[in-house]
Amino acid sequence: MAGIVRTEELLNPLDYPEEQRKLVEDFNAKLMNSVGVVTALGKEYHTIWMVDLKDHSMELYRSTGENTVSGLLEMGKNNRCYDDFIQAYVDTYVADRPEAVLHDVAFDIVYERIMKGDLYTVDYMRFNDDGNITYHQMAFALAGEPGHAEKFTLAYRDVDKSIRRHMADKIYLREQLNIVNALSRDYYNIFKVDLASGTVVILKLDGYVTKGMDKPSEKVYPYDVLYKQYVKDRVYAEDIPVMMEAMSLDTVRKKMEEADEYVSSYRVMDNGEIHYYQFTYLPINPLNKAGGILAGFKNVDDVVEGAREREELRVLAETDLLTGLLNRGSGEQKMTTMLASGRKGMFCIMDVDHFKCINDTFGHDVGDKVLRGLADILKEEFREKDIAFRLGGDEYAVFAQNIQESPKGELILERVFKRISELQIPELEGKPLAVSVGAVILQQGKIYSFDEVYKQADACVYKSKKTEGNKVTYFA
Repeated sequence: MAGIVRTEELLNPLDYPEEQRKLVEDFNAKLMNSVGVVTALGKEYHTIWMVDLKDHSMELYRSTGENTVSGLLEMGKNNRCYDDFIQAYVDTYVADRPEAVLHDVAFDIVYERIMKGDLYTVDYMRFNDDGNITYHQMAFALAGEPGHAEKFTLAYRDVDKSIRRHMADKIYLREQLNIVNALSRDYYNIFKVDLASGTVVILKLDGYVTKGMDKPSEKVYPYDVLYKQYVKDRVYAEDIPVMMEAMSLDTVRKKMEEADEYVSSYRVMDNGEIHYYQFTYLPINPLNKAGGILAGFKNVDDVVEGAREREELRVLAETDLLTGLLNRGSGEQKMTTMLASGRKGMFCIMDVDHFKCINDTFGHDVGDKVLRGLADILKEEFREKDIAFRLGGDEYAVFAQNIQESPKGELILERVFKRISELQIPELEGKPLAVSVGAVILQQGKIYSFDEVYKQADACVYKSKKTEGNKVTYFA
């Protein structure tokens, strides 16, 4: 690096009073750090600007001329402010998604992405001087340590050369460009997979690097080696068996025969924390899948967390807080949907016998234990696809799908009755529990309303209450 550093920009501490030499050394250190960042980028990027973090002013650091469009440097001279320059550049040279690219390279967005010292890249399609379109990239990095840097770098490189010869067609089709573009914007790592030979070429590598892999180039890797190493190194232990199958070459081939997109999610363990990731496989040309497919990998924590939060709120809104069953509103809504579809089954209402007496004698805390105990029995004795919910107070309702005959329903309810009679609540001092049940058998294909079946089952509950102990009465 020393040979590239422009030493005339460094200050000699001995030329300054002793009390100022530390300041001079600090200045040189910052400059060396800045030059070091630029030197690293300079290995792959043909044009580099330095942008001041305070006033957004720009200064050209270097340009090799190679792959630099002719008007770029002149544009930089005429637009010394980063915001003006980037607007002019996108308007003139970006071939697709200009609004999205302009958003991605806005000053605030760039600073947010690089403030911790990360390299931030934006891929896009660029018009060349000859009118052709090539795959291009802008890269941003702090020119110094986080918290101390006064500038950041804006660097350009043409990545078309490294991927063009690996595409099926030497001249990009618009559809192919859109696929590459869509992946390159959202996915950290992108590979081109040859399904016939089972080989891989790296097109983009901004995220985790699997052992034995190198930067994007023409180097060819065996797909089996790459994906197995990735799964072993990266995937959460419980997901490894599933992902070994999901990412296997045979599975990918089969999925590509069935559809034009194969997407799945999985978990990654990183520094003791679980993160959610997604892979996407797409054909470069859907009409000629022999030309290869693209595989992209990205972190989807934000999406999953958002979905999880929405799901938690939905569940909370639908749940009876005391028992954990569905509440009446959500249970009735699900029942209404089920009835409208003509689904067959048994609908029943359960009422705890002498529940007021239990509350008055033993207290509401004991009454709550009875309600929770009964709810737990319903959860365990009925299936996931059945609908069990609390109507309110000591009343519950259940719709058991595919029960068309009362004898079969009675077998299920006998198990429930047995569990209720065995329910152990010490505070009841041996007092037995029982429920009265009213049931309606709903025939397949016949449309019922919830109010209709509720009234029928509720009327049967009152008939059951005339018999002491667990009892069910069916609507005739």
